[in-house]
Amino acid sequence: MTALLPPPKRSFACELGAVPPAARARMEGCSWRGDDPRCPRWDALAYLRVDHVTFDGAIGEGELVVATAIAARSVELFRRLWQLGFPIRQLRLVDDYGASDDASMQADNSSAFNFRTIAGSQTLSHHALGRAIDLNPVENPWRKPNRIEPPAGAAFADRRDVRPGMIVRSGPVVVTFDELGFEWGGDWLHAFDDHHVMIR
Repeated sequence: MTALLPPPKRSFACELGAVPPAARARMEGCSWRGDDPRCPRWDALAYLRVDHVTFDGAIGEGELVVATAIAARSVELFRRLWQLGFPIRQLRLVDDYGASDDASMQADNSSAFNFRTIAGSQTLSHHALGRAIDLNPVENPWRKPNRIEPPAGAAFADRRDVRPGMIVRSGPVVVTFDELGFEWGGDWLHAFDDHHVMIR
């Protein structure tokens, strides 16, 4: 099996700009916390609407917020994923899940900015800075020998059994990460975070 589907016949389309008022209203007090001085200001964040391939081979449109510093590379990442035919379940702001990372992962939602700490610590996540993107967290779970998150990701624990939407070191998706300067969590040693890519 392969992680890819046939690539779309039409060109990739996207929009990149400032976070619009409607998105700000959804994010304020949820994924964006104006009461915390560490939270990025709006002018440090960018809003993307991007095309993506769905798991049934159709064309979907999603949205995400990233740091302006990585916005251009993020657009290029999704353009290349589109060209590869890499399917994405859904791409919604984490605010649609109450800014709950667990709920977003359980829904197999791909997302980016979320002003939060790393689970189990007081350290800000790279998502809090808009410098990290999660892709298909069910197909690409966070893994340790005795734990998998989200739990539905247990069906994808065997990374040798490559199926659509999975990210594996030997595949073209990770080659794309490498070429664009994204660090992939699947290369980490303390835990494998296969859905996580970031630029420090």
